[in-house]
Amino acid sequence: MIHKLHFPKLPLSQFVENIWYVQGQHVDYAREKILPDGAIELIIDLDSWPKKIFDDEITTDRYRTVKRAWISGERTRYIVIGTDNTHLIGIRFKPGGAYPFFGFPISELSEYVTELDLIWGRLVYDIRDRLLEIESPEEKLQRLESFLLEQVKLSLVPNKSIAFAVQQLQNSPQFLAIRDLAAQIGITQKHLITQFEKVVGLRPKSFARVAKFTKVLNVIEQQKQVEWTSIAYECGYYDQAHFIKEFHTFSGLNPSAYLTRRGDYLGYIPLD
Repeated sequence: MIHKLHFPKLPLSQFVENIWYVQGQHVDYAREKILPDGAIELIIDLDSWPKKIFDDEITTDRYRTVKRAWISGERTRYIVIGTDNTHLIGIRFKPGGAYPFFGFPISELSEYVTELDLIWGRLVYDIRDRLLEIESPEEKLQRLESFLLEQVKLSLVPNKSIAFAVQQLQNSPQFLAIRDLAAQIGITQKHLITQFEKVVGLRPKSFARVAKFTKVLNVIEQQKQVEWTSIAYECGYYDQAHFIKEFHTFSGLNPSAYLTRRGDYLGYIPLD
């Protein structure tokens, strides 16, 4: 299997976490659950067959398909996909990072996977065809970086207020009151909520909950012996009951079940 990561330079590095490429990945299960992680991902499918997104983790005969290219918006719930993804390239945006490339409130993409031709038309087919013509993974990654720069709709200058809010919500040891955050920035609570949802895709409170859940998953990966009480406290949950409820909301599992069922990649759970 080939797995490459590319980290763009300024100005894209302010908006993009990485650009990635995968070829030849095969697993021995047919579906997997992807947990919310606070990021938006744009994916171009270099395979020739459509991909499945299932209605839920129970049924295997209810699904819709996406093909060629799509964008997965901010999410507060997991999605279930097929695993026949053997040749993909994608862009992982930082929170709020996708907004300058689309020219409309990024919240319109939230909680859904949207095919990119609905947004960029046949331009998506052109870049996909070009990527298929390039043999080198490194050159594919660089070409996708150049393509993204060509799609800038708004200024590539970060919104300082939103960037500060994202950082505070990700790193606050406890749940941060949105009114207090707005006061720190010097704007009204209503204005912060409206702007945050437009640029990031979720309301601040929802984003904070996802960020804390993501922090839990990262802490689990760093510990050889998991102590749930200490993790709940470290990640800012009120008590153990609150922690378990939130964990189940985002993963559909209790924390102990997650430990036994988690996959090789953070936030991915094999199903069947």
